[in-house]
Amino acid sequence: MALVLLAAAALLAGCGRAQQDTPAAPASAPGTADQHSTASESHLPPGIDWFQGDVDAAFAAAKSAPKPLFLYWGAEWCPPCAQIKSTIFNRREFQERSRLFVPVYLDGDIPSAQKQAERFGVVGYPTMILFRPDGTEITRLPGGVDIERYARILDVAIADARPVKDIVATATSGGEVTRNDWQLLAYYDWPTDNGRALPQSERLHAFQVLAERCPPDMAPDCARLYFEYLGAAAAAAEDGKSPLSGLDRAIARKKLVELLNSPAVDRANVQNLLYGSKDVIGLLSDAGSAERRELTSAWGAALDRVSTGEGDDAPSDTDQLKLLLARVMLVQLDAPDQPLPPALRDQIRQAVARVDAEVSNSYARQAAINAAANLYFTADMDEDANRLLVAELGKTRSPYYFMLDLADIAEKAGRKDEAVKWLAQAYAGAQGPATRFQWGYSYLVGLLEMTPADAKTIETVGLQVIGELGKDPDAFYQRTRLRLDQLSTKLLDWGQSGDAAKVVDKLRSSTAAICAGLPEGDEGRASCEHFLMPASPARQGT
Repeated sequence: MALVLLAAAALLAGCGRAQQDTPAAPASAPGTADQHSTASESHLPPGIDWFQGDVDAAFAAAKSAPKPLFLYWGAEWCPPCAQIKSTIFNRREFQERSRLFVPVYLDGDIPSAQKQAERFGVVGYPTMILFRPDGTEITRLPGGVDIERYARILDVAIADARPVKDIVATATSGGEVTRNDWQLLAYYDWPTDNGRALPQSERLHAFQVLAERCPPDMAPDCARLYFEYLGAAAAAAEDGKSPLSGLDRAIARKKLVELLNSPAVDRANVQNLLYGSKDVIGLLSDAGSAERRELTSAWGAALDRVSTGEGDDAPSDTDQLKLLLARVMLVQLDAPDQPLPPALRDQIRQAVARVDAEVSNSYARQAAINAAANLYFTADMDEDANRLLVAELGKTRSPYYFMLDLADIAEKAGRKDEAVKWLAQAYAGAQGPATRFQWGYSYLVGLLEMTPADAKTIETVGLQVIGELGKDPDAFYQRTRLRLDQLSTKLLDWGQSGDAAKVVDKLRSSTAAICAGLPEGDEGRASCEHFLMPASPARQGT
């Protein structure tokens, strides 16, 4: 579901923002990692016998049993993780199946978690992987599907235990592929693959082949592979040159309309319907054209059918809000700068108010309020988003998560001092080493962009953020490493002369002292030593 990943990332990064009263400044300087606990057993979703011990011990237990191993990678503040906990992990269907494997809960903030993430090739939260008892990866399981489909794919993966990487190689080379294989391909979580089963450079051709070879009597499942193909084509067209000819586009439009008119296809492709319209319709049609209107109409009708689903097909509260967001994106396709119709704005407010009033479970609420905020941002209803998030700070267990959104709201409105205060408060409240670095990164970037002349504060915050990394010998991996690379580039661009250059020198010296304490030849040490050094072409492409 490449479309889902790209669109979700865009929503989170480019939210609309609103006005509010300036928040009070933090009572004290941002706290240190010592003042905050990491994920504890109390955060483990109940009803599942999560393995108690480190990951290596879990793999040893799985091999001895022998049982497959189910690895969940996530973070407490992460709204998609919260949705998994409130729609998958709390269901009897999953809890009963969890007895068939060794379930491992890997929180990104526990010791060595980022190093383990590097080992398994996981970055984005959440990622769910099923391994054979011998440690061979079988598949990456999707979020955003109903429990019936999730359980079915889990059953297939446990029973057949054929790695998706092998299935891809066989299917793309014309080899024999079973129905179970096709299901694993269709429901593989491609956004979290990170090149493990299929390199990014091969996706366009591979998905085209897979979509063409997929059995016609598996149309709902095969449609997921067709959406992957369209997503790969849209990504390839970002440089302005579409990989599809005029005839290719016409054929794809016809096929897409046929797929969108199938209720079974709609139900199997909810996440693609929620997030894919801008990329897919933009790829296959021109603004203002009859083809654009036909695709938009078919897509809207599919959203209507999904929104009226019943039983296990009924959308969750969070997905109901996302369905409204999808409608907003359809309206904005050809008129991105035009105000939404008043009736749609009223519908949005009513839907958010209902969810705000009715959803009380902490996991479900974290996901729902985040979806509501994204809906408001996309609809350019900034004041509504601001009121919602300020009110939520006293209700959520992770208020620091929403403070970053509040900082963006203030920045968009031109209130830079207020935005910086929100960033400071968010960093002060962030819990867990990896999370604190991520929030410290956001704070530093905000200072560099909004108050670049305040070298003293940038130095103070920078030394604290880097200093906290020095307390964890396995800190310089995966999500932390990727952000450290980004921060290095931003600081080097900022600190080219004067006081700024002196700050960069101090940060470089502080980091060097930390690096010297790491083991020789360790990959983490190499990442540490790379900080604030000119980026090589290879590192720039990371």
